[in-house]
Amino acid sequence: MTTLLISLDLDPVRADEVVRLLRGEMAPWMRQQTGYLTSHWFLADDRQHCTITVEFEDRPQASDVAQATLALPSNTDRSWNVGRVEIVDDLGLAPRPGLRLEG
Repeated sequence: MTTLLISLDLDPVRADEVVRLLRGEMAPWMRQQTGYLTSHWFLADDRQHCTITVEFEDRPQASDVAQATLALPSNTDRSWNVGRVEIVDDLGLAPRPGLRLEG
């Protein structure tokens, strides 16, 4: 499993517009991508950033989506722009539910 981390820079005044776009277009598009497993979408309290984590079956599939995301041109008139896209590795530090850690 490979995780794709995407950060979007938002116009905070238009954040509601961005959330509608994420729900109506971007999340459905992401779910259709080859190797997609799950995703989580987070809006910062200041409404200036949205962070998206997407799990894929393997690195090449995550890389394809990363490249497609990075290919989106920046547009200052748009309510959002891609800030950062990274493929990251899970360090396995979070315990699984039900796992007991001995102190």
